[in-house]
Amino acid sequence: MNPNYNIVGACQFIRKEAEELAGINYAFNLQRKTGMLDWLTSPENGGTNARYIESNGKLHKLEVFYQQRTKECQVTDDCFVSVCDDGTTPLRKRFEFILDNCIHTPVREYTLNDMEVLCKDTRTFMTEYMESDQRAGREHLSKKMLAEVDAMKGINRYWNGPPYGAAGSSKVVDLIDSTGAQKLPLPGNFAEVMLDYSNNQLNGQPSFVGQGNFELFWKLHGMSCCNSATPYGTANMEGEARFYIDQAANEMLGANDILMIAPGAVKSVFFTENSLVERMGTNSPTTQSIVIRDFAGYPFSWNFDMYYDICAKKWKSVMSLQWGVFNTFQADSFSSNSETAGSPDCSDELDGLTGVFGLTIT
Repeated sequence: MNPNYNIVGACQFIRKEAEELAGINYAFNLQRKTGMLDWLTSPENGGTNARYIESNGKLHKLEVFYQQRTKECQVTDDCFVSVCDDGTTPLRKRFEFILDNCIHTPVREYTLNDMEVLCKDTRTFMTEYMESDQRAGREHLSKKMLAEVDAMKGINRYWNGPPYGAAGSSKVVDLIDSTGAQKLPLPGNFAEVMLDYSNNQLNGQPSFVGQGNFELFWKLHGMSCCNSATPYGTANMEGEARFYIDQAANEMLGANDILMIAPGAVKSVFFTENSLVERMGTNSPTTQSIVIRDFAGYPFSWNFDMYYDICAKKWKSVMSLQWGVFNTFQADSFSSNSETAGSPDCSDELDGLTGVFGLTIT
């Protein structure tokens, strides 16, 4: 009796790779927008002027130098002050920063048969295993960075006077009008945010990192150039600031909370300890501790460790990265510090400024 259909042909017809069916929306390749990581590693944020001074196991220490600014309260109205009076010597200050944050991708293991297949197609091995692990690592890294930078929020000196925003607080800013049939952006209120930034004596274009209502405001304003109901519709926000979308911001900062950060106020540092191992020349055919680039082009590399487990007869590998972020504004940048030689005995109006501000967008 002949079958009514060719089951082999049917299997060949319905068996399709998910990647081919989904195309650009293949689940394996989906990824969050990692705005905090993007901003910290952006050329707009500048480089890091620091040097490694010590490496002890998994901890690596950096030395960063800075100058303390002259405070207005040091200036006197005394007409009898002269160059003959005793003075103080401005000192170049320093602080030490320890890189004690690490991330590791999942440990992967492959049988000898797996490795034989994978090694015949290196590109597939990279894209289907290592690239996906790196993507997950970057998403995790950006979340951790969001939390670190959020903890750095300092004072905000409002343009229209005190009371000022205390360190750690977030200013509520109304940027979306929801009273009508459709939501409208309120760019006039955004001007107050920029006036606050200027009143803190900061220069350059601040960067906003977050999502939620601010992302909606940014999107709506870009669509409002020809909408007569939206005042300031032709204003160019890109000329005022930069916006980095991070789709973990609501989770890490709070719903509709964003961060406004001055360029250069926060720096990121990365370290790959395998760079030391490579110079030692201790790798072998069964153990490899090397440095590989980040496949997405971020300005850091990954540790890649791989070894052959002779007992299990499997190859095992993992990628890792050591990282840290620090604030270039230090505790005595604006305040007095009697324990530090040469520190002025008075504070100025920017005492508590970190260049990181919290905003809650409604």
